[in-house]
Amino acid sequence: MLNVALAAGRSGVSFFYILSGFVLAWSVRPADTAGRFWRRRFAKIYPNHFVTFLLAALLLSWRGLEVLNPERIFYNLTLLHSWVPARDDIWYSFNAPSWSLSCEAFFYLCFPLLFAGLRRLRPAAWWAIAAGSGLFVAALPFAIKPFGEPFGWSQHFIVYHLPPVRIAEFVLGVCLALLVRDGRWRGPGMWVSFAVIAAGMAVAANLPEEYGLARDAACTVLGFALLIPACALADVRRTRSIWRARRLVWLGEVSFAFYMVHEICLYAVRHTFGDDEPHRPTVAALVLVLATFCLALAAAAVLYEGVEKPMMRLLGGGRKRPAPPSVAPAPRPLVGAATTTDGLT
Repeated sequence: MLNVALAAGRSGVSFFYILSGFVLAWSVRPADTAGRFWRRRFAKIYPNHFVTFLLAALLLSWRGLEVLNPERIFYNLTLLHSWVPARDDIWYSFNAPSWSLSCEAFFYLCFPLLFAGLRRLRPAAWWAIAAGSGLFVAALPFAIKPFGEPFGWSQHFIVYHLPPVRIAEFVLGVCLALLVRDGRWRGPGMWVSFAVIAAGMAVAANLPEEYGLARDAACTVLGFALLIPACALADVRRTRSIWRARRLVWLGEVSFAFYMVHEICLYAVRHTFGDDEPHRPTVAALVLVLATFCLALAAAAVLYEGVEKPMMRLLGGGRKRPAPPSVAPAPRPLVGAATTTDGLT
């Protein structure tokens, strides 16, 4: 059961890459420009990244670890740290989860041109590209094994960190959004999708470690590709759902901030209460886990209210997000330049 839970956590990045592509394509603003889109994306992710970078640097300094390393600082602050082969000291420098923002920045850079090309294709092409992207994600961790280290790069770097490889998940999300908006999506509901995800996590938990962290994405990509459109359709149709509960909506709004602070909070709690107690009593360990979660959630709320929202208003133009699009069978409802709301990453 613990292995399944760990697989769920490790596949979270893949889920958000697919969701990111879906949300950006789902919420395109027809009259907007690529420049405005990039400005909003910068306002969404970079202030949080910069603030958590500073917090992580303070914590590392408190622990007496090296902070003033120009190379790590440069790659981290320019969001290029996932492009450097064989350097986990750069990938996970300062606030380790920020490595994924390096991939997201590449996706955002590509999105206007990518979307402009995809929206001109026929729905059959969207289906084909979505299926091809999903198969690529599912097969890559296993197909690359016979090739050893192509180009002298580790398999872990290629399948898990390299942005041009991870963009397959983002493209999958974009194509799913196009299919849903065009009224072409045919898929199961949320509960069937959850069951497919759970089955994928169970499979991933029992695969050998040699397939690396990407095995979790490989086993859950199908379930995620079913769940996200199912949730979107339920929202458009106003289907009764717990996901519209006020507290859950708020948790969704602070989720990016939570992602950015959670490891900092784990690090702070771990090193405040000591590293040398691997066998804490079960009750004490549970209390510590719950306290860490509450600390991370409180920190996320502060980051969201104190940094993310003000910077979105200041740098992102402060415009209200449009209402969700209606889903109708009429072809090609998406026209105009590619860009998005200020919502999810």
